[in-house]
Amino acid sequence: MNATIPTTLAQGLDAIVQTNAPLAAHTWFGVGGSADMLVQPKSEDALRELVRRCSMENLPVRVLGSGANLLVLEEGVSGVVVKLDQPAFTQWTLRPDGDANSVLAPAGVDVLKLLNTCVREGLDGMCQMAGIPASMGGATRMNAGGKYGCIGDAIQAVATMNNRGAITVHPRNAIQFSYRHSSLPQELILRTLLQFTPDNPDTLRTKMLEIYKYKKNSQPLAENSAGCLFRNPIAQDGTRASAGRLIDLAGLKGFTHGSAFVSAEHANFVCVQKNGRANDVLELARIIQDRVRKSQGVDIEMEVVVWGRSFEPKEKK
Repeated sequence: MNATIPTTLAQGLDAIVQTNAPLAAHTWFGVGGSADMLVQPKSEDALRELVRRCSMENLPVRVLGSGANLLVLEEGVSGVVVKLDQPAFTQWTLRPDGDANSVLAPAGVDVLKLLNTCVREGLDGMCQMAGIPASMGGATRMNAGGKYGCIGDAIQAVATMNNRGAITVHPRNAIQFSYRHSSLPQELILRTLLQFTPDNPDTLRTKMLEIYKYKKNSQPLAENSAGCLFRNPIAQDGTRASAGRLIDLAGLKGFTHGSAFVSAEHANFVCVQKNGRANDVLELARIIQDRVRKSQGVDIEMEVVVWGRSFEPKEKK
């Protein structure tokens, strides 16, 4: 463990604690280094005490969700990585406070599992998330979605925790959601309240499967990737241009760099071979950005979050 982390940091916490914890298996890329400390709190109280201690020690805290939008470099991650995968953070509540059309979902909830439950219950509002792997916290933070809509379309409120352990509830009218972005403060997301519309379960199931089929037929879902690597840039007319099309026009479909390669199915998917290198993915991303800039005159930004000792913590994942 990194000497900057006190050995007493996790002492007495109701949590699973691992030092020098490999993170590759926790990400969809399946590659990368280790975290100085990985903590899986078993209660909200344990989480609150952990973030307080990290704040007092001036230690960086990163939150690891489903790992579907994350690249961890071989150099590893300094500080503490928190994974909210224990029951206290993965069990949602249908119809909280008697509201027939709402769901309260903690940050560690698997979005696709919740989607399936909502479809069975006849609650419409999440079908746009079909085929998008994410934890509720990560999906809320980045307003995850696609051509059929975003998670923000269903959000009514979000509770966050700051580095002192204080909790704030942000109502929908105080949150701005836009393309892959929310205006939520850079605090730990605890839970999200979602509002739905009642509909026929069979109708919803058909809708969900149609969206999933479209994604399955147009994206390399079986490969080790993190989904779309780049954000769709804003075109001159103010609309969003397809980053995948720009990469394709740059002649990079199927292009390989080390163990990383651009998918031949969808150019905005960068995949990595089994036992490959995260650094190859990052280097390939930079090559793509350079080629697109030179050939199309457009700058494209990475959507995938990069973690490493040489990188400052960015959006919580």
